[in-house]
Amino acid sequence: MLIIILVYCTFFCLVSLVNHYNFRTYAWDLGINNNALFDYSHFRWNDNMVMQPQFDNVLSDHFSLIPLLVSPLAWIFGSYTMLLVQIAGILFGGFGVYRLIKAMTGNETYSLLAIIHFFSLWGVYSALSFDYHDNVMAAMFVPWFILFFREEKWKWATFYFVLILISKENMAFWAIFISIGLLVLHYREKTKIKASLLYSATAFAYFVFILKVVIPALSNENREYLHFHYDALGKTMGEALQTIFERPRYAFSLLFENQLKDPLFNGQKTELHFVILLSGGVALFYKPQYLLMLIPIFAQKLFSNDPGKWGISSHYSIEFVPIMTIALFHWIYTMKFNYKKYLAIGMTVLTIGTTVSFLEYRVALWYQPEFSAFYQQKHYLTDYDVEKVYDALEKIPDNAKVSAQGMIVPHMCFRDYIYQWPVVEDAEYVILIPEDKRRFPLNEKQYKQFLGWYKYSPDWEVFFEDEVVLILKRK
Repeated sequence: MLIIILVYCTFFCLVSLVNHYNFRTYAWDLGINNNALFDYSHFRWNDNMVMQPQFDNVLSDHFSLIPLLVSPLAWIFGSYTMLLVQIAGILFGGFGVYRLIKAMTGNETYSLLAIIHFFSLWGVYSALSFDYHDNVMAAMFVPWFILFFREEKWKWATFYFVLILISKENMAFWAIFISIGLLVLHYREKTKIKASLLYSATAFAYFVFILKVVIPALSNENREYLHFHYDALGKTMGEALQTIFERPRYAFSLLFENQLKDPLFNGQKTELHFVILLSGGVALFYKPQYLLMLIPIFAQKLFSNDPGKWGISSHYSIEFVPIMTIALFHWIYTMKFNYKKYLAIGMTVLTIGTTVSFLEYRVALWYQPEFSAFYQQKHYLTDYDVEKVYDALEKIPDNAKVSAQGMIVPHMCFRDYIYQWPVVEDAEYVILIPEDKRRFPLNEKQYKQFLGWYKYSPDWEVFFEDEVVLILKRK
């Protein structure tokens, strides 16, 4: 098992850390987390400059306490801290799956296959290829919660349950369904029924409290939660629930159909379902208790206004990973089939093949294989000399106020004032990589207009310029 963990640890580092080194991480979201980490490590509340002027505090966007808990590590690992925490979290989650399947089956072969299956699922690589996200950490605590729930070790079960809740506010909503799924799995055991009901009620109360009280209190002008974007169902959570109950056929159709009617987004939902089935998702039909646990994950992905969430890219699939592996090996172990070990091997191999195939190509419009396919040469190459960027960044004083292009921001966040270009505010320096085509949040025309205005403004002067980097300094 240790060899398996070390091999996959190497894969994960090659995806995530190489991306960061090659400026393939961004202000949103690694920069946001790094700036919060900087403040937390100095024992102060975060006033997140990267998110200005939209948010005064990172917790008013997503309420997560994980960066706060790990913030002392920032003194050691710098801008790589949250990426390393995320990798460690995934490895820890895989070990939890190994422990859980070993407890379920008592079989070492199934347990080893389960951890390989877990580490090989597409959702892991999609998440690692895009910065750091708190829901990844929440998903990695799930196997441990289920393990200790199963063993009735309530102190440890509660410990991991609390970690799931504080990882991110919407993970509390997911925890409600995980608890209900466990209730159905253990419907003959009174102690576990009571425990699952208590966990479910706690998660619901926490979710409502964070959304209705905490986040509005931390937000600018006491505004409401900003991440409910499900217009196909309704403008509010109440309207969405009403639509689901009154028009169930319509709600079910949204799991498969492109509600935006733009043909550019066709196929993303189909691709998701296809990949799930090829990666062991067929077990969800035979163990529907686990499918019940995934209801909110399917809903938050497929009902969303954002087509970027529909498919298999980014961090929006990580919650499938622990549940699918657990469901698959639970189902295989309980089968009355003489060759079920060979089925377990076959499903694991099929999952690996599926992941590699979809690292090469997927339907998503914005997918770039070089971010994920760590076995390809282009993953390690960039269009410009990154060493020149690092040399240029060394010229900026540590306490200077900076506005930087999106991919530079995560590397410059360990300071009090850091903005994402074109937000400048009181910045003393503007740092750009004009040859890099990733212009977010600007388009090409807007980027050139801003660049021209600042470069030739009487209030700014060229502090440093070469064929890669442009640094402007306020006069």
